[in-house]
Amino acid sequence: MIRTRGRPRSFDREQALQLAMQVFWSKGYEGTTMADLTEAIGVKAPSLYAAFGDKNALFREAVDVYSRTVSAEPLRELQAGRGIREDLCAMLRASVRMYSGKHGVPGLPAGKGCMVVISAINCAPENAEHSDALSQRRHKRRNEIRARLLQAQREGEIRADADVTALGDFYTSFLNGLALGARDGVSTARLAATLEHAMLPLEHALAVAGKRKGAARAA
Repeated sequence: MIRTRGRPRSFDREQALQLAMQVFWSKGYEGTTMADLTEAIGVKAPSLYAAFGDKNALFREAVDVYSRTVSAEPLRELQAGRGIREDLCAMLRASVRMYSGKHGVPGLPAGKGCMVVISAINCAPENAEHSDALSQRRHKRRNEIRARLLQAQREGEIRADADVTALGDFYTSFLNGLALGARDGVSTARLAATLEHAMLPLEHALAVAGKRKGAARAA
């Protein structure tokens, strides 16, 4: 419970952020109204404004909550250091779980798809700051995948002549497609079944033939 001068606020700020995240994740920034937020959180608008300022600030904080909780597992898997094939497989599997609403973060509401992909795509000009901010987050994830592939190339796991930038772009686009598929209602089983095929580009880029064995099965 957060206390201010005088009367305490009637809600827990962190819980309110989690609930706001769910609304924005479900309806998108522009599709979400303050009435949606106050109803979901169970407070009146003045309390919400007092805690977060305005809808813009609340959305930014909700995206931060999403990034440090729900979407953190795939990156942890990618950077686990078990070898590029194992790490990439684990990242893809974690992403399927997350996009299917099985993020595994206790106490956090689940949603479908990826909040960073779907919640602020085609905003009106006055809301472009949000679509730009999410675009920057997507580029950051693209760079994180490329950096992991470059590390594997430096360590000799990936052939020196392999185009890791293109490979990273492929996996970034594949993840975005998974997110949209989950949002459209494609089942977890069908999304997971695509991973075997998604591992083939990496398999062909691996430097040592022995490291390719079982790449598809590992997915």
